[in-house]
Amino acid sequence: MTFRLIIALLSSLLFTQTAGSSTSFPSLSTPQEQADFFAGSQVPKQSVLASLQNSSEYRLHLKALQDDWAFCRRIRYDEMRQWGRDHLGNDASKRGVVRYLFGGPDFLNASAFFPESSVMVLGGLEPVEKIPPPETLSPEGLAESLRALREALHTSLFCGYFITSEMKPELLQGSFRGVLPVLFTELSLTGNKILSVDMEKPFGSPGVKILYERNDPRGDTQPQTLYYFQADLSNGKECQRFLGWLENLGTGASYLKAASYLLALSEFSQTRDFLLKTSTLILQDDSGIPYSDFLPTEWRIQLFGAYVDPLPIFKLHKEPALETAYASPDYVGPLRFGVGYHVNANTANLLLATRNGIETSPSVSIPISSPPVMAPVSEPTPIMVRKALPVPVRKALPIGSPLSAR
Repeated sequence: MTFRLIIALLSSLLFTQTAGSSTSFPSLSTPQEQADFFAGSQVPKQSVLASLQNSSEYRLHLKALQDDWAFCRRIRYDEMRQWGRDHLGNDASKRGVVRYLFGGPDFLNASAFFPESSVMVLGGLEPVEKIPPPETLSPEGLAESLRALREALHTSLFCGYFITSEMKPELLQGSFRGVLPVLFTELSLTGNKILSVDMEKPFGSPGVKILYERNDPRGDTQPQTLYYFQADLSNGKECQRFLGWLENLGTGASYLKAASYLLALSEFSQTRDFLLKTSTLILQDDSGIPYSDFLPTEWRIQLFGAYVDPLPIFKLHKEPALETAYASPDYVGPLRFGVGYHVNANTANLLLATRNGIETSPSVSIPISSPPVMAPVSEPTPIMVRKALPVPVRKALPIGSPLSAR
C-alpha cells in the first residue's frame, strides 16, 4: 500500500467519523461549564461534565461549597451589594476601570461593590496556571482537586479575605493549580457567564484575561474584562512595569482590603503614589493607604463602621488621626457586614475617598448623635472565625523584597 493511499484512507475515516456522529469525538468542557461545575451549578445535559455531577464525591463538594456560599451571602455579600448601591450610587468610577491590587483572586468582594466595572484588575502573589479539563482526571484525582479548591475558597467565603500563606499550598495540591479555578468559581457563583479565557504577559508577569457577561434580567449588558496578574507590588522594576501597563488603561476606582498595611511602608511607595495619583475613587479598610495621605485639598472623605485597634500583629499601624476623624462630620454611619480582618460588622470600617471635582451621587447618610463607638442599628451575629488569622507582614511580602529578611 502506497503512502498516498494510506493518507487517503485515514482522511476518509476521519471525515466519516466527524460528519457522522458527534459523539465519536466528544468536545472538551468549556470554561463556563467548568465554572458551573466548580461552583455546584447544574451543567447542560449534553456537557461531558454532566455525568460527573452524579458521583458521591461531587455531591459532597456541592454541599460543602453551597453551604459556605449561602453563609457568605447571608452574612456579607448581599449586604455589600446593597451598600454599594446606596453609597456608590451613579458614580461613573464604578463603571470604568477598577484596580484591586492586594486582593489576590478575590473577584467576589470587588464585584459586590463594583458589579458594573468595564475592566477589573486583580493582583497578588498566587500563581496562574491553565486548568486541565475535569473530565480528563481520574475519580480520585478529581475528588482531591475539588477538595483543594474548597479549602482554597473556604476562608474567603467564610471571613471575606484570602490568606496568602494558607492559599498558596492549597493552590498547589491536586490538578486544579493556580488562581483560575477560584476565579471561575467566583464568576459562576455571582451569576456571570465566561465568554473567553486567555493567558497573557503584557508586561512580563504571568496573568490571565477573562471576558465575561453579567446575568442581567433586562438583557442590557456589555462584555466585561477581568485581569489577574501574579506580580510583586513592592518598589522595583516589576512593579514599575505593572503600573506602567495599568496606567495605560486610564484612571479609575481603586479597592483595598486586608492589604497587610503594606501601603504604609516606604517599600511600597510606588504603588501607593500611583493609586493616589490615578484614582478617581478609593474604597478601602484601614489596612490600605494611610489616612494621612488623603489630602483635604484633593479628596472628599466619608467614613463608615467603627475604627478599632488593628489586630495585634498590626498594632504598630494604628492611626490616631483616623480614630479622631471617626468622631467628625466625615462619619456617615455603621456597617452591616464585616470588612477585611475585622470580620464582624461592629468592628469593621470603610473609607470612601472621592477626588474633589468629580461628580458623584450623594451617599445615603444615617443621622447620628454620637461617635461610632456605638453599636450598629441591628447588632449582627458575631462570626466565629476558623482558619482566618491574618498573615504576618513578613509572610505577606514577596521573596526578595526589602523587608523579607526581617
